[in-house]
Amino acid sequence: MYSVYKIMFGDTLDTIANKTNTTVDELMNINSNIDMNVDSYIVVPANSNDSFFTYIVKSGDNLYQIAREYNISAQDLASINGIKIDDYLYPNQQIMVPTDGTNIYVTKEGDTLDFVLDSFNTNYDTIKRQNKKIYLMPDQLIIFKEENF
Repeated sequence: MYSVYKIMFGDTLDTIANKTNTTVDELMNINSNIDMNVDSYIVVPANSNDSFFTYIVKSGDNLYQIAREYNISAQDLASINGIKIDDYLYPNQQIMVPTDGTNIYVTKEGDTLDFVLDSFNTNYDTIKRQNKKIYLMPDQLIIFKEENF
């Protein structure tokens, strides 16, 4: 699971890595372009990652082919990984791909929580339990997994 971290005054990649229990290299792998301005957001790993797996890019791979293979839109796959849809993928590059049963929504300007809940056909408690924080800022990744009790 990944979450979004809001950059605060005085933050550096080292301090963010320490706060989020990761490394600077991992932050740089997850985020293709890091804007270290105050109030900017970057993606950071969360403690548990059962909603995504890491795909290692092979020579000749492209975003569209990977997206088709894992039944996700190329645009969503690009958004999850903080890259542009037409970015070149390098052999051995790591990208995150949702696991089976993981539904994702990438927020857009003007989205409401009710709209997101309706998209997943779920309730607030379930979404809150599965997502650490929900800002409803454009390009936030929200996940939903069916829960079988």
